[in-house]
Amino acid sequence: MDCSMNNQDLVGDEPAPEVAMAIKRCLESLVRDARRSQMDDLAEFLALAALAADDAAKARRKAAATAAAAKPHDLANRRVAGSC
Repeated sequence: MDCSMNNQDLVGDEPAPEVAMAIKRCLESLVRDARRSQMDDLAEFLALAALAADDAAKARRKAAATAAAAKPHDLANRRVAGSC
């Protein structure tokens, strides 16, 4: 699996939706492995992380569409990258 980031990611932008989807697929694989190994608590935790990766990919696609429609230097229509 190729998880390399594009040039835009290198300048501090959030990962591309493709990277988030690759992470989601990896997490889903780990969920299956955890369930096969009867590690139900771990499986549930990983399933939540997979859902978060899916949500991140969807949000990133929506933000990219919004940013493309906005002027490049229009800060009023930009969104904050990440949260704690």
